[in-house]
Amino acid sequence: MTREELENLLRNAVEDYTADEEAYDDNARLRIDPQSKEVSITDGGDEVEDADYYDVMDLIKMSPSDPGKWEVDEDAVKSVAEEYIG
Repeated sequence: MTREELENLLRNAVEDYTADEEAYDDNARLRIDPQSKEVSITDGGDEVEDADYYDVMDLIKMSPSDPGKWEVDEDAVKSVAEEYIG
């Protein structure tokens, strides 16, 4: 998997979160399966040992054009992908 592919997976998961943030707990996290590289959203209590986790709140920012709405923090997504893939 390339860094760009992981960025897309992360971005899609974060967009799913921002589209329906009320469906998740306040401590929602992105789960990356190190084997399949599948990215999913999980509530804090749903963690398994064989996965890597990132807080969703670290990957979003307040929209400057639509106050009160969250949007993907592209710099944070790129940073996680760089850290994860290298």
